[in-house]
Amino acid sequence: MAAHIRYSALTACEQGVLRGFAGGELQTFLDSDGDREVRGEFLSGLLTGLYPVRATGIPALRLAGARVTGRLDLESAQVRHLIDLRDCRFDQVIDLQMASIIGLRMTGCRVPGLSGRNLYVGSDLVLEDGFHSEDVVDLTDGEVRGTLRLTRAVLRGRTGHALLAARLKIAGSVEASGLRANGEVRLRGAEIGGSLHLSGARLANSHGAALEGTGLVVTGNIFCDPKGSRFSATGRLLLTGAQVGGDAVFSGAHLETAVSDQGVSILASGLLDSNAALVADRIRVQGNLELNDDLRVVGSVRIPAAQIGGHLHLSGSVLGRPASVARMPDNDTMSNSHVPVALLADGARIQGDLDARTKVGARHGNDTAMTAYGQVRLVDASISGNARLSGVRLHGQGLDVLFADRVTVGGAFFLQYLYAQGSVRLQNAQIGSSLDCTGARLVLPRRRTDRSYKPSLDVRAAVVGKDLLCSRGFVAVGGVRIRLVEAGKLVSFDNALLGMATAADSEGTLVALNAYGLIAVRLVLRFETPPKGQVILRRARVTSMSDGPELWDSAGGVDLEDFAFQAIEARPSVTVQTRLRWLRRVVKSYLPSPYEQLARAYRESGDDEQADRVLLAKQQRRFASLGPLGRVWGWLQEYTVGYGYRPRLAGWWLVALWLGGAWWFDRNELTELDDGQSPVWNPWLLSADLLLPVVNLGQDGMWRIDGASQWVASLLIAAGWILASTAAAGTTRVLKRS
Repeated sequence: MAAHIRYSALTACEQGVLRGFAGGELQTFLDSDGDREVRGEFLSGLLTGLYPVRATGIPALRLAGARVTGRLDLESAQVRHLIDLRDCRFDQVIDLQMASIIGLRMTGCRVPGLSGRNLYVGSDLVLEDGFHSEDVVDLTDGEVRGTLRLTRAVLRGRTGHALLAARLKIAGSVEASGLRANGEVRLRGAEIGGSLHLSGARLANSHGAALEGTGLVVTGNIFCDPKGSRFSATGRLLLTGAQVGGDAVFSGAHLETAVSDQGVSILASGLLDSNAALVADRIRVQGNLELNDDLRVVGSVRIPAAQIGGHLHLSGSVLGRPASVARMPDNDTMSNSHVPVALLADGARIQGDLDARTKVGARHGNDTAMTAYGQVRLVDASISGNARLSGVRLHGQGLDVLFADRVTVGGAFFLQYLYAQGSVRLQNAQIGSSLDCTGARLVLPRRRTDRSYKPSLDVRAAVVGKDLLCSRGFVAVGGVRIRLVEAGKLVSFDNALLGMATAADSEGTLVALNAYGLIAVRLVLRFETPPKGQVILRRARVTSMSDGPELWDSAGGVDLEDFAFQAIEARPSVTVQTRLRWLRRVVKSYLPSPYEQLARAYRESGDDEQADRVLLAKQQRRFASLGPLGRVWGWLQEYTVGYGYRPRLAGWWLVALWLGGAWWFDRNELTELDDGQSPVWNPWLLSADLLLPVVNLGQDGMWRIDGASQWVASLLIAAGWILASTAAAGTTRVLKRS
């Protein structure tokens, strides 16, 4: 406490203040007044009862335009009177440590600093409308039973701190719209019973955090949106572990870190990266988190393990540093632990929607979707509603620019007309409704060390409740991987374009579509142009398939091993001969399953004739792949019994041989072999008896066969056995087929 000034030593100005205090009257000092100085020691004594005062009203200290010299020291004091100071000037730091004041207003005052650790204010603490502090305002561990008002205040921290309010308890709100703070604003562990209003504020700290709100508890809302001017922060906003009972609004704000561009740490340890402009790890927001409406973040936004009770809005925001992705390496030699990140939301839990789509009617005339320079991470995130990224623009050449492994979306995941420089990765995602990539353009995918491209869209082992749509102008330069995907209904690549423009674009083998093990009800593979790479359908299982000629013209062929479907159609319709030509084009060596599957589809549709044609083509491919003897045997089966699928051919051969034999023997009658039996000569029966094995018509063995007739008889016997054996083989295949 400062030294006591005797009453007799008071100046005329101070005596006037004393009289005004007795009645709670406002004492106004004009610039033209010669004597405006009031000693701080006098005010300290006045407020602590050191001067006898005969009350003429409700005592209160009300000054306007005074200049306070010396030190206003109220450390540990109990002040039971209102302090209302307007446009006053102080020469020394005000000391309010451990003081208890019923009410304090310092509207428009200029102070060198304010020390108020453990300060208790029984009503509002007003430091607004031009309040100017040249050094730190320290309210650490204090308590304000009303509202803390900092509207349009100016706080300059010479030591790097503009406002220290760690663990400050505020029963009401913090009204700090239009605040100007040069130095850190620290609200670590503070408790605010109302809302935190920072609309239009400008916070700057070139040495670290502009707002340090780790563990901050706000019962109401946080507003960091425009009000008259854009909210801006140069330096990090730290809200790690903060709790917000309402909405957290950063719409239209401008956030920028004060460090040069560099890679961002994404290690599992969760180390703070210096490039993050908004750090809100484990934040809990009961309402919406608004990061939209022309929000500009020069740096990254971190909300890992956040819990958001409402929606996460990102429409119209611009995240990241364009320079950070301008010179990215295009292969895996880049460190996996340091990549430019625009949005880090790993493990976030969102009860509503994630909305980053084009938003019509947004404030500030903004109607664009989110733009991100760097990786957008949603690994292990959970979104109960829909994820809407339609029209979003992602820039990150050589990155998995959307990295969302194991993301869970209760509704639909919309990537319609998304533009991505880089790859989109959704491995092991769980999507309750549809994954809609209609019209998306995925270019400049990441490259492996062997110079081959990674998929532009990687949805490996994902579960999609309804449809997976990559249609109507969908472009994936690096191809699509839907390996082991389970889709409840439709998987469509109608009018899609997959793969490189030319084969020279990739030095490795490019897979345009990897659908290994896909499970779906309907599969549509009607591409805009033939895929520039291989299409893998191995072990896929679909109920029906719709294709077109572009599929079978794929640059890398089509892998059909164990591909199963129950029905197939083409637009426009094609004949079975066309389908067999497509199969011969893509199946370079004999493989039975594609033919068997196609025949099964024809048979289940009731077209047995087309099914037989397919199986006949299968046998032709089979025997053509064997050695010379196998090919001869196959030729005999094909032209005699049609591999069992044309049994009438054997009948025609038997009739022709029978007629030929009868014609020969009719002109070359044979003599009896045994005079005692006296058989009746019948060339027709003799020809049939020789031709049909096992069957005995009473002619064989009754006649002497010699000369040329002996050769004819041998031909009939051999042909009969060959036809019988091939007919038996064909019958066996028919039985197996049935």
